[in-house]
Amino acid sequence: MPILPLVSIITPSYNQGQFLGATLCSVLEQDYPRLEYIVIDGGSTDNSPQTLARYANRLAYWESQPDRGQAHAINKGLQRAQGDFLGWLNSDDVLLPGVVSRAVQVFAQYPQVDVVYGHLERIDAGGRLLPTPRLPKDRVDFDLSQVLGECVVNQPGSFWRRSVMEQVGLLDEDLHYSLDYEYWIRLALAGAQFLHLPEAVARFRLSSGSKTVGQTAVMAQEQISVLEALGARPELPARLGMTPKQVRHRMRRTRARFRLQAFYGCLKLHQWNASRRWLAAALSDDPLAPFERRWLDLAFASLQRRLRR
Repeated sequence: MPILPLVSIITPSYNQGQFLGATLCSVLEQDYPRLEYIVIDGGSTDNSPQTLARYANRLAYWESQPDRGQAHAINKGLQRAQGDFLGWLNSDDVLLPGVVSRAVQVFAQYPQVDVVYGHLERIDAGGRLLPTPRLPKDRVDFDLSQVLGECVVNQPGSFWRRSVMEQVGLLDEDLHYSLDYEYWIRLALAGAQFLHLPEAVARFRLSSGSKTVGQTAVMAQEQISVLEALGARPELPARLGMTPKQVRHRMRRTRARFRLQAFYGCLKLHQWNASRRWLAAALSDDPLAPFERRWLDLAFASLQRRLRR
């Protein structure tokens, strides 16, 4: 009987003790038998170390000591990992049952595929399912044609081959919000093939402490910085099969989306002056950007969540 490939999952964590147990269980209760689970905690001051100690005999490795942020923590785990396939799961998200087996099956079925990812469900701080709009990014597959767009690949529940990581290296530790966005771009430019599964693979938690919820404007600025650095590469138009003018046009549209995301986040936090500035900047890039269906879908989902409270 052939030996099953080893799958390594890394969880970076810092002061997420209220969610950490659910995250650990979602990985440890997967039905795949060859799973290496590594948790890198950044020296949490809550109950995280105690939670990790309770699961210690089921973890391949764990530590709790200060690090230089999320990307550094994930890289420490990736450097220790031995798996043929790798992925990371943040300490407030959860994998859905059977996802690891499904990913391994897909990699075996499609040997040309380097990265597998799927859809997300959204949950609140208590683990309750939240209304989840189907966004434009959920309707496309990530490839070179999407490199100058928003982050299409959902990070929770995504897996990639060790061979492609050995080719492009580890995460950029200077990034705090866009580490996955930049990594997928780097993989795609190196020739990696992505496969988008049609089903949900993980649950993404929306809570007051989530970077996606509370720090939208800072995240948007970092995404724009990644986009600008990409656009400055002289070889990019030829690599993407585009003209320099087409590259500039695509970048303006993407910048507008990032700025509208910041506008939307500031609006929810009642930061009126900041929201006006972000909206004006978005309109300067693409006056038609606010009329995309996504913003109506997001607003409707937000209204549904508020009505459920």
